[in-house]
Amino acid sequence: MLTISLRPSASGDWSVCQNGVALFSDLPLKQAIGLARVLASDEHQRLREPTCVAMPGTRGQIVVVRYAQLDACRASHALAA
Repeated sequence: MLTISLRPSASGDWSVCQNGVALFSDLPLKQAIGLARVLASDEHQRLREPTCVAMPGTRGQIVVVRYAQLDACRASHALAA
C-alpha cells in the first residue's frame, strides 16, 4: 500500500510526504490534507493499488483516508471504456 504522509514542522505548518520525501511543505493543515487526498486518489487511479493518507496522532498514526483496490467489476468496466 502506498502511503502519503502528513508531517508537522516545528513552525506548526505541515508537509505532504511520500517515501520520506517532502513533496509539498509549509502548508496549513487543511490545505495539506486536501492536497494529500488528491495525490492519494490520483496515485490510486494510476497504480490501481491501495493508497492511504496518514498523519501522526497522540496514540499513533491516524488514517485520514484509504482508497482500497478497485473491485473486479469496476476494474473490468474501466478497462472496457
